[in-house]
Amino acid sequence: MSRARVKSTSKGTAARAWRDKCGLTAQDLADFTGYSLEAIYQFERGKRSDGTEHSEWAWQRYQLCCAAIEQQMKTGKVFAW
Repeated sequence: MSRARVKSTSKGTAARAWRDKCGLTAQDLADFTGYSLEAIYQFERGKRSDGTEHSEWAWQRYQLCCAAIEQQMKTGKVFAW
């Protein structure tokens, strides 16, 4: 069975564009952040699997994870407490 293509939101589109710009696959990002591969796809679609919107808090948390990955890629330094 094929999945119907779901139109992404502007946040989802931005999330995918950022990942593409960084040269990361969805699996790379999942591995780096600890999010599941399906969660990465859901953020890029802008909706959870049940069709509901992600909360603003969820988006902020996702963005922080992505920002940390980008910083690590730029500097080679891993965040440490």
